[in-house]
Amino acid sequence: MNVSVSAAPVVLTDAAVVGFALWTLLYHLNLVLGLRPSVVFVAWVLTLPVAAYVGWRVGRRRDRRLAGEVGTAGPAPASPVETGRAASLRRYALPIGAGIGAALFAALGSGSLSWWLAVILGSVAVISARVSSRRSTESGDPAPTGTTPAQAYVVMLAALAAAVFSTFIARVSLDDVFYVGKSVWVAERDQIPYRDFLFTEGVLPAGSANPPVPSFEVFIGALARVLHVHAASTTWYIVLPLLAVFAVLALWRLVQRWAPRRPLLVFGVALTYIVLVAGYPDALNTYHLPRLTQGKSVFVHALIPLAWVYLTDFLETRSRRALVLLGLLSVAAVGLTTTAVILLPLLAVAAVSMLVLTRRWRDAALCFAAASTYPLLVGVGARFASGGLDEAVATYIELRPLRTIYELTLWLGILGVIAGIAMWCGPVLLRRGVPRVLVAGAALTVTLLLVPGVAATAGGLTGLTAVLWRIPWIVPVPALVGMLAVLRPPRWGVLNRVLAVVLPAVLVLVFAVYGSPMWTANVVQAEPSWRMPETRKNVAFWITRLDRPPGLVLAPTPVMRALPQVTTRVRVVMARDLYLTDYDMESQFSQDRLLLGRFADGTEAVPVSDVKAAMGRVGVSVVCVWKNNRAVADAAPALGFERFASRKSPGGMYCYRSKEPVTPVSGP
Repeated sequence: MNVSVSAAPVVLTDAAVVGFALWTLLYHLNLVLGLRPSVVFVAWVLTLPVAAYVGWRVGRRRDRRLAGEVGTAGPAPASPVETGRAASLRRYALPIGAGIGAALFAALGSGSLSWWLAVILGSVAVISARVSSRRSTESGDPAPTGTTPAQAYVVMLAALAAAVFSTFIARVSLDDVFYVGKSVWVAERDQIPYRDFLFTEGVLPAGSANPPVPSFEVFIGALARVLHVHAASTTWYIVLPLLAVFAVLALWRLVQRWAPRRPLLVFGVALTYIVLVAGYPDALNTYHLPRLTQGKSVFVHALIPLAWVYLTDFLETRSRRALVLLGLLSVAAVGLTTTAVILLPLLAVAAVSMLVLTRRWRDAALCFAAASTYPLLVGVGARFASGGLDEAVATYIELRPLRTIYELTLWLGILGVIAGIAMWCGPVLLRRGVPRVLVAGAALTVTLLLVPGVAATAGGLTGLTAVLWRIPWIVPVPALVGMLAVLRPPRWGVLNRVLAVVLPAVLVLVFAVYGSPMWTANVVQAEPSWRMPETRKNVAFWITRLDRPPGLVLAPTPVMRALPQVTTRVRVVMARDLYLTDYDMESQFSQDRLLLGRFADGTEAVPVSDVKAAMGRVGVSVVCVWKNNRAVADAAPALGFERFASRKSPGGMYCYRSKEPVTPVSGP
């Protein structure tokens, strides 16, 4: 029993990577074949036993070097370079001092001078760290011996707690209308929506948010269809808890491989950091449990840590299994998010740059090929298929200020200082050997890309400006922050025993005082729920049951965001205003929808004549508004609408329908 539990973190995470990579390969093959998602899903299920058998056979023959060398080797004598307090001070003073200075300037400074100082000092901190790719047992650090049963029980308990807690969070994401709505479309129609599905029935081309590359939402939709469970319920009650377990176990695996000592303590502090520093929109940890059903969230909080784990395993043990898993992870990453097309090759560059400097040419080539080949091939394919890679990964913002980019991953203020120290001092804080080499590459790459003008130039050359704010995602910040809890200066004796207690307590206290926890704004519910207010959900279902004439439904904008997550059989005027960017915000198509949204919200007075003309062009047959929206009630006769339904509070509504048949316009 204990052996099975100890193996669970490795077995479960590796199986998840292999399984989803296999699904993504079948999905991408199906882009040519054009089979129904349910058929692809059945094919995937049938191929899983074959993959499991192959994995079992490979596992029997896998390289035992890690077990043989790491499991039996004790700590080697300390290197002569590190003997003596004066020598240790000379070795660590510059990188740690420069790292602290960089963090202070980046997180607390203002203006271009402080930012330049942060970048310069950060580069000095990484470059001055005398990292070596020699194994830890050759350098004085004890190497990891695998997860013990006691550790495994604690980690599995934390993962299960995260799974349960995730179902009680009801933090609304405006992007859920796309992600969940796409899964609902697949579940209801057994079709992949290659074209627009939010504004039209596939009449318009797909927006930039909907390239055919990711397979994640289609997987959820196919799973829901096979299980005969609503796609939103499948998302929130089945997939989300599994993803929570996956992300927590991935974090543990990285901590267990990189921590110089007491990995369970590092893991606990890292989890606390994720939970307590997660309230700011678009901040790194907000992409954990609050948004984990979005593919990019799984990528940054599960696959990025596992990528570093596989790189570490390969470089330390020459494990071909780790190299294969890294290649499969790259496939799975592309299936989760188009962001992987950019960030995974960047992560590979960060890793191999240090290998090149240490003259490990063959290892550098193998690692880069395994991590980058599939994402780059998909990126090239997207360029030819869609007219440009920028269209496949675009968002709706320009390049953000560099300090904002820092803030969204590393935070500002005291929290930003802590995360900055963790990143820039990582090359001297982690277990010696490969972990230090890899984190040095990641920290240096991010630092150089944050040099003023570099990101802007790269964005201008590649057309990827809008997503470059995610560059720092390649650094596993939560794990590195956790490493600060076991900081032990060499030869400090009694003081180190004090730090062993004080440092973790201080870190957690700072997270609690200065952070914004996941439950900010009272988003935790008394029972598991979809990620939308219960009243809004009930109103959306109520509208679907009405006897409606053919045509589009106009409702308050929050309700119109909810309806595509309930069903695709009810077409709404505007699922989300931001997505109109793809169809020209100044076009009649977009302006009509924006005007009608304001009319239904009752936020401003809108001329009835303009509303009537827009309704005719859009094809509105039903208008449902809150009972306190008197403007719609007063305008209904002039618009040719009559009341035909009423809903009691909570969520009290009046619904009106057109007296004449309507014909919606197909596109702009």
